[in-house]
Amino acid sequence: MANSLNRRRFIQVSALGAAALPAVSRAQQDAAPAASASQAGPLASPKNTLPTGRIGDVAYSRLMLGGNLLSGYAHSRDLAYVAELMRRYNTDAKILETLETAELHGINVINSWVRDGISQLQAHWKRGGKMKWIAQARVNPNGDLDQFKQAADQGASAIHITGDGADALVQQGKMDTLVRILDLVRSYKLSAGIGAHGLRTIVECEKAKINPDFYVKTLHTHDYHTAPKPGETDDLGRYDNSWCSNPEEVGDAMFNVTKPWIAFKVLAAGAIPPQRGFRYAFENGADFILVGMFDWQIAEDVQITKQVLTGLQRLRPWRS
Repeated sequence: MANSLNRRRFIQVSALGAAALPAVSRAQQDAAPAASASQAGPLASPKNTLPTGRIGDVAYSRLMLGGNLLSGYAHSRDLAYVAELMRRYNTDAKILETLETAELHGINVINSWVRDGISQLQAHWKRGGKMKWIAQARVNPNGDLDQFKQAADQGASAIHITGDGADALVQQGKMDTLVRILDLVRSYKLSAGIGAHGLRTIVECEKAKINPDFYVKTLHTHDYHTAPKPGETDDLGRYDNSWCSNPEEVGDAMFNVTKPWIAFKVLAAGAIPPQRGFRYAFENGADFILVGMFDWQIAEDVQITKQVLTGLQRLRPWRS
């Protein structure tokens, strides 16, 4: 209880200092943009570095590249055209450019669903790229785990069950399936994780001592226009507008979790400015943040991450 109260007092005080972070506009562009990616020729050497943490024996940048935007998954409320717009923008060539730009600026890992395929990432590797891949996988309707095997076969450095998949298993009381997943992934000598939208998934896994190597859990504030209203508790929110219904409780619960935590949906699908969302996630205990980025957002998001992490004060110890 004392930990919880100290954490909340810290948040109230540190919120006053957040204004000191230099404002960075989305309109700003990097002064020396990365060269266009191509499928021939060597990659340029990274020109920036980012602080890293470890999951297992692998070092990952604390800012991770999310795969949703590259695959055309759009949490766009009721704007039906956005997903198609993203797919048309993110051509194979543009995805290659995005991977190269991310690596040039110090991001060394992408997280994506194995069924989306990794042909562009494989092309990036063939050109000498070092981008690591944390794969998401689901249990198939027939109960088999072939998505996890596919991810291992294709070169993932870590694999986790998706948040919706783990939430469903916990709700159904199928904790043994989660154990089976972790055992399978570890049999490939890879780090094994559990994703979650709902906090109950984390709580039940900790209570049952499921012991994953890392968690992937949503975290964002409710200070945006379409945030859930009082009494709305669905993890996904009405009209696809929320993914963390209880951020205060998440911070409290994760305080004593000893496994590395990758926070995702930290910007509530673009509704929260990165200066606020990144700081909130790291101050409230996240060890890494997973952020969907278009190529033109990467340099700025890296700059913001470095600013936030410089002199950051947090109560939860770094777990990696």
